[in-house]
Amino acid sequence: MATLLCRDKDIGYTILPYPRSMKPVQLELIAHPSDYVLGYITNNENTDVRKFTYTESGRSIPVNRHWSLDIMKEFPYCEQNGSWILYSCSPERTTLEFLKICPNESLHIHNWDTWSVKGKNAKVAVVTSWEIY
Repeated sequence: MATLLCRDKDIGYTILPYPRSMKPVQLELIAHPSDYVLGYITNNENTDVRKFTYTESGRSIPVNRHWSLDIMKEFPYCEQNGSWILYSCSPERTTLEFLKICPNESLHIHNWDTWSVKGKNAKVAVVTSWEIY
């Protein structure tokens, strides 16, 4: 017997890898704010320490602890040192919100892993396969 574990409406957050070939994520998110972007995750390549930065009203507010960093520690595809954007919406909505950052590009999300986080009612989608064209 099959059981549905998660519906799209259950996904409240999406973590999307940000392409290294584009302008720095910090600049893009400040220049193109979105109500759906909570912030971004970066990795210091010298210390190999990840940090989360909230984006609010065109400013950046770094924090030492955030639940998204717990996922990044466990995420098997997180070897890449690039940045990640945390959206407060489903992957489908994320594709639309990404257009605000890159209006001349189109994002197609193929696959994601669904995570749960203690204390969060909504599930978190971490994108594992995507293409920008």
